[in-house]
Amino acid sequence: AADMILLDDNFASIVVGVEEGRLIFDNLKKSIAYTLTSNIPEISPFLTYILFGIPLPLGTVTILCIDLGTDMVPAISLAYEEAESDIMKRQPRDPVHDKLVNERYESIF
Repeated sequence: AADMILLDDNFASIVVGVEEGRLIFDNLKKSIAYTLTSNIPEISPFLTYILFGIPLPLGTVTILCIDLGTDMVPAISLAYEEAESDIMKRQPRDPVHDKLVNERYESIF
């Protein structure tokens, strides 16, 4: 099976496709990193509630409103960033070691 199929018989389409794929991967990685790090302060009240039995200062609906109002707009803007100038000069990424979410972020949870 082919990893890539040309529909227009133009090999320049491969370069454009690889560039677009790298851009999407980079922007998704930025958005996920921002979303994970911005939600850590919102998780801490729930952890104190579970560990110490302290009443929750924020309800789930309030946290949902905070997420939609403050976290999603910057995450969406990160998803639409322009490509870096060296995006096509980089080596192909290693699918085993260069994941969308690194072990560093997985270890948080």
